Amino acid sequence: MSHISKIDTTIKDLTILKKALKNINMEFIEAQNDQLITVHGYGKDELIENCIMEIKTGCKYSVGVRKVDKNYEFVADWWAIETFTGLKQEDIINKITRQYAYENVLDKVKGMGYNVVEEKQDLQQNVKLTLRRWK
Repeated sequence: MSHISKIDTTIKDLTILKKALKNINMEFIEAQNDQLITVHGYGKDELIENCIMEIKTGCKYSVGVRKVDKNYEFVADWWAIETFTGLKQEDIINKITRQYAYENVLDKVKGMGYNVVEEKQDLQQNVKLTLRRWK
């Protein structure tokens, strides 16, 4: 029985995804020279092919990243990852997409000429940025 499933995301920028992964200390491997990566599932025949990136999870089961139209999707044997790391699919996805959103906002506001003056996080982990732009 296959445990592999895919998660559609709204992630569109691979550069920002890589920055987000680095900032939350998640290791990854990118496909090189147009060679795609294959990630393994728990069963010996469970393969996740055509990945452009492999996100390490702390066990031998990784999350594959595939390009689908203008977005990227995450594909993994989530059962194996949770079984061998204790990390739940939802927690992994939330951690990555939250940091991706943060990095995306910073990239956009800096591109508009703003600088971060102050950053606060409340008890619900909402982030409040105070920005300033010099003319």
